[in-house]
Amino acid sequence: MIEIKNIRDKYLLLVEPTKEELVDELLRLREEIEILNKKLETKNISEKFAAEKKKLKVRWKPLGRPEGHPGTTRIKPVHIDHEINQTLDVCPDCRQNTLSELPSEKQIHIQEDIIPVKIEATKFVRHGYWCSNCKEKKAAPYAVGEIPYGYLGPNILIQSVLMKYHHGLPYEKMRMMFKDFHNLEVTTSALAQALQRIGRWLNVEEAVILEAIRSSPYVHMDETGWEIAGSNHWLWDIVNDRLALYRIRVSRGQKVPEEILTKDYHGIVISDFLSAYNKSGKKRQRCLVHLVREMKKCRELDRTEESQKAYSRLNRIIKDAYRLDNEREKLNMVIFLRRFHLVKERLFNFACDTYKSEHWKRISKRLLKYYEEILTFLEVKGLPSHNNHAERMIRPNVIFRKISFQNMSIKGAQAHEVLMSLLQTLRLQKQNPIAFFKEAYLKHRQGNLSPILALSP
Repeated sequence: MIEIKNIRDKYLLLVEPTKEELVDELLRLREEIEILNKKLETKNISEKFAAEKKKLKVRWKPLGRPEGHPGTTRIKPVHIDHEINQTLDVCPDCRQNTLSELPSEKQIHIQEDIIPVKIEATKFVRHGYWCSNCKEKKAAPYAVGEIPYGYLGPNILIQSVLMKYHHGLPYEKMRMMFKDFHNLEVTTSALAQALQRIGRWLNVEEAVILEAIRSSPYVHMDETGWEIAGSNHWLWDIVNDRLALYRIRVSRGQKVPEEILTKDYHGIVISDFLSAYNKSGKKRQRCLVHLVREMKKCRELDRTEESQKAYSRLNRIIKDAYRLDNEREKLNMVIFLRRFHLVKERLFNFACDTYKSEHWKRISKRLLKYYEEILTFLEVKGLPSHNNHAERMIRPNVIFRKISFQNMSIKGAQAHEVLMSLLQTLRLQKQNPIAFFKEAYLKHRQGNLSPILALSP
């Protein structure tokens, strides 16, 4: 502590500072404040980054194979087309012919490669004849692999279908790939029109999928935004574990499911809580994953005790329903039905309770409205309780939407419906899409309109 020894020092402490001294002091304080603010901002950014880092989800499993698990490598081809032997006549260092071969040191390396494709032009000549018996002109049949009036062969066309609807390439990149890899000159408009023609000719094959969908015991349904020439539309998917059907419509209303499934559909429709599905099918199962996601969102938005208790209560009811479904085979039918009605009664009581929170008022109102459509998976053995399959099957279209302008014409949208439906159905059926598209298009294009699509049960 500083000791003040005389009256002069006490006087100097009491003297008011000058204007210049005040200005200097003010500037010094401002500099200190700026330095402190920068330090505080840096600290806040660091804390925010640390908090965000904690929120990052941990991978559900580590990368790579488990420790101790045997590794895998590419399977060596059985058939070898060429064998090249590299030998030495003289030593590469001393240049003397003093070498003796060591069989144990022989190194074998097998390599696979793609041979550059050569474009092949084929001239088809169909001879004409006069039948003196029929008194009519006759023509020779189409040759194998011939597409009437087509300038591009079936291999190019089927490759275009896969590039567009499986790999999601735009027409310009398709044109560039044909030019760069095959030295084939083709325009983007020619590719677009070719795919539209394929879609029209394969419409009879898609009709087989539509008929199978309408006779299936249950279907998943979902929809996503779509554009045709910049105009807002909706892409609908109607799928199950072996079939996939897509429709592009301007409406998102109830008339679209009725058009696709018809009013006579007696199966079960699994969907989210969109009101467009309210009258589809004989029964309905609303997606519990959507419900749980909405519950978690309400819990985060409303941290009150009432909200936490409501979440815990409804979450327990849903978990008990899942547990009951998993134990179905172990329980007597009478016991199973009794527990099912208890779970259903608990759900009804939850929906009838009153809540102060607007979020839980909305959920209780939804549960009361769709009360009979929440636990349908307990009534029907093997029925999924969620709509995840529809969301997975609609994802290829979402990716297609992100990298393109969707469709620029009604004809393009119709081709998208047919070709995407066939492609995804073939994938679910584990069939070879290349072989099917080639055989079906050649057959229909040459005049035989009978469908060849065989669907597994």
